[in-house]
Amino acid sequence: MDSVQLVIFDLMGTLVRNVDVVTKAYDAALTEAGLTAGSPEHTAATAEVQALLGRPTLDVLTAVLGDPVRAEEATWAFDDLVIESLATIDPVEGAEATLDDLADRGIHTAVTTSFSADVRKAVLGHLGWTDRFAAQLSAHGQHRGHPAPDLLLEAILELHIDSVGQVAVVGDTLADLEAGNRAGSGLVVGVTSGAHSAEQLQDAPHTHLIDSVAQLSTVLDAPRTVGHRRSADR
Repeated sequence: MDSVQLVIFDLMGTLVRNVDVVTKAYDAALTEAGLTAGSPEHTAATAEVQALLGRPTLDVLTAVLGDPVRAEEATWAFDDLVIESLATIDPVEGAEATLDDLADRGIHTAVTTSFSADVRKAVLGHLGWTDRFAAQLSAHGQHRGHPAPDLLLEAILELHIDSVGQVAVVGDTLADLEAGNRAGSGLVVGVTSGAHSAEQLQDAPHTHLIDSVAQLSTVLDAPRTVGHRRSADR
């Protein structure tokens, strides 16, 4: 494949330790929507949320609740809980070193997230990463979140990357890997320390699975592996 010009990271669960913040935020959102914790309805909704992680928060809650108005109100509760929990959010071990290594190599970095722009800015500001990435994107307007490729293609266009084959996408959910594959990214790398397990990610289209972003530099230096990438999706 072509040399990598751009690495696009997911945020929570990939670069940032989850620390149950997302789980608690979705619990708060479901409570706001009227589902009682511990009830069969709440348990079923939580399982649906888990399967949809990596997609925009509003999309997840709309799918689970079946009511766009309730979902929007629940999304506000989700955002509030994440922002209130900033003190518990830390980078994944090795994330800073990986970002530094990419900068030393002259490789652009971007971050996309299923969170709202307000939450994304709050998290990056808390970590001191406001100016860390050449592009920072959340779903907005007609630009859909993962698993659609929109945000990845937006970053590629914004940064004037010569070919999608020169892009690596790194994420911890099925939606992240599907988006990378749909965008035609040269590398689609799943990290198994986040929302979805290695077993779950194995069934998603990918070129590599790694334990953590701390291992990404090794992937960039190694020949491309076969992974599991359906020929019809290449």
